[in-house]
Amino acid sequence: MTRPTKMKDIAQALGLSVATVSRALAGSPRISEATQARVREAAERDGYVVDLAARTMRSGTSSIVGLLLPDIENDFYSTAAKAIADCCRERGAQLVLAVTGDDADLELHHLRNLCSARALGIIMIPSIAPAAETYRLMRSVPLVQFVRESTKVESDWFGIDDAQAMRLAAEHLIGLGHRRIAYIGSTLAISTGRARLAGFRRTLEDAGIEPIDELLLSGSCDAEFGAEAMDKLLSLRQRPTAVVTAGARICVGAYDSVRAHGVDVPRDLSFVGFSDAPMLKWCGPGITTIAMPVRDLALATTDHLFRKVAEGKRKEEAFCKVMLRPTLVERRSTAPFVEAPLRRRAAPVDMIAAK
Repeated sequence: MTRPTKMKDIAQALGLSVATVSRALAGSPRISEATQARVREAAERDGYVVDLAARTMRSGTSSIVGLLLPDIENDFYSTAAKAIADCCRERGAQLVLAVTGDDADLELHHLRNLCSARALGIIMIPSIAPAAETYRLMRSVPLVQFVRESTKVESDWFGIDDAQAMRLAAEHLIGLGHRRIAYIGSTLAISTGRARLAGFRRTLEDAGIEPIDELLLSGSCDAEFGAEAMDKLLSLRQRPTAVVTAGARICVGAYDSVRAHGVDVPRDLSFVGFSDAPMLKWCGPGITTIAMPVRDLALATTDHLFRKVAEGKRKEEAFCKVMLRPTLVERRSTAPFVEAPLRRRAAPVDMIAAK
């Protein structure tokens, strides 16, 4: 196996000192542009790769930015990850993505590895129930909580106005005349689940509508739960006339259930989705949904993390809480409520005979 090219090899080949080569590769103004160009050309030709481990030893931190997500099947999270990666690349940093699956042990494992690698900073969507050591590690590194917020750790947080998201959805359906409106959302063990359900209930109550417990279903964040919850709603003796889904994957599962049951959207059921994945434009009649400023949120979060790292830790640090507002995208999956015509009962046989 060929020995990797070292900095001293480049220095020897060009007749320069190792210090000069090092400064040239770092773009130091003390080295002329001509010399920097010669050094870069030689480094590229000979396949020289910067020893990041050595650089980390010298500086105390690496160029790594960690991103911990529950999953990447969710369009919201994959869009955010792409935006964060773009921002890191522009700043010369390397994004390391870790998927936790909302598993506390796996989350701790990934966080330990990032801390061990001396990550520059971490952007994190906390799991449903983080371990005690996870909280300790979260306090030990520059960190921004993203979308979800665990109040057990004081840190910066960037997220969506979840209560407003549900207000937009519910007010849209109420304005169309719906009163028996169902809700399918994620677990109340996470901040987003609590805020979305609270926003939905409050909007109904403000409109003088009493929320019906059997129509308010909270559970896991995946498509399977969305389908199961929708199955349950459609099995009720008195079905809802409209439904709000409060999660991107929940929306997918719930809509699959609606199709499997042969329910006509929006004639039989008005349906509001969550997030605005491209496929929602083409599902059935096009899904009315709550669109999130995902890319803007991800870029703002990453910019803030880099500013936080550059400024260093301050004695009396005031943590930043930023909340961006969602918007309603109207398509054809929602329609005005029309009460089903009452079926005329057949007259008893003896009454017909009497006439």
